[in-house]
Amino acid sequence: MNDAERYNAEVKRIMPHMAEDLMVDPSIDNANHIDEIVFRRSEFLGGMACVILELVKKAA
Repeated sequence: MNDAERYNAEVKRIMPHMAEDLMVDPSIDNANHIDEIVFRRSEFLGGMACVILELVKKAA
C-alpha cells in the first residue's frame, strides 16, 4: 500500500462521514502532496488530514 491508500483507509475507518471531503487519488505516493491537496480544499480539512497522516505514520 502506498501513502494515499493507507491514508484513505484510515479516513474511511475513523471519519466515514467526512470521507468524500478528505479522500485523495489513491495513486499519490507522497504524504506532503496529500496534505497540500486537502489543505487547498479548506484549512479545516487540511488540519484533519495532517492528523490522519500522523496516525498512519505511527501505525506503520
